[in-house]
Amino acid sequence: MKIMVSRKQWGIFYVSAFFLIILLVIQLSSIHLKTKVAVLDVGQGDAILIQTPEHHNVLIDAGPDSRVVEQLGGQLGFFDKTIDLFVLTHPHRDHFVGFFEVAKQYRVRRVLLAGVAATDPLYAEFLNFLKANSIDIVLASQEIDWQIGPHLYLDVLYPLEGQSLVGQIAQNFNNTSLVTRLAEKASAGWRFLALFPGDAEREEERELLMSGQDVESVLLKAGHHGSRTSTSLPFLQAVRPQDAVISAGKDNKFGHPHAETLEKLKAIPYWVTAKDGVKVFWF
Repeated sequence: MKIMVSRKQWGIFYVSAFFLIILLVIQLSSIHLKTKVAVLDVGQGDAILIQTPEHHNVLIDAGPDSRVVEQLGGQLGFFDKTIDLFVLTHPHRDHFVGFFEVAKQYRVRRVLLAGVAATDPLYAEFLNFLKANSIDIVLASQEIDWQIGPHLYLDVLYPLEGQSLVGQIAQNFNNTSLVTRLAEKASAGWRFLALFPGDAEREEERELLMSGQDVESVLLKAGHHGSRTSTSLPFLQAVRPQDAVISAGKDNKFGHPHAETLEKLKAIPYWVTAKDGVKVFWF
């Protein structure tokens, strides 16, 4: 039996094959041999993607709305649809509302929380969403650090050793921010790649310094969108970053980043997402 194929069918086949090849080329171009840290441009909020060479994906915060999904698509490519770990630094809406859209488009394996008590009904909806969708919830502590690659770790620096934020009601949720640091273990020792302090203000920064922890990092994601209440000079001197980036929305009502913070950062290269867009660093 001879099967006849029309010109139209051949045309559809060739067009489909062409677009499939394009998608494969795009996906192959996203394969890399280094660790990527992308500070996403989500307006007045935070969202940072860490992607290992093995394509393990960590998302720290998710911004205030659905813009994070488009940003993730630009960084992860068409076929990469898994977030291995989502870290919520603290329960302010400009850090978690975008998660609802992320979870619709991506498979989220685990969520790391501080566990503070918040009365925001949207945050309660967020927690209920995690439970309803059987997403693993892990409460942060210094005893649990995350190995995200063969030699790559996401270390929890805050809450401090022996400290728990679970169930605490805070007057200022900024100062309950999870602080994490991306670290690489090499034959010559540890290399500390990037510090992510959420919206931690000078009070939490002081706690970190008084704990005696080493906070030095190559890259600093400046705290609280470049507010004058964060990135205190002692903290900046302890981190000793080679680069810094501020996540802030264009013409935001808070006046972020503040001129005082920019003055403190003037001695090192820095970028602001409101002006520079998404900023990608390779390690």
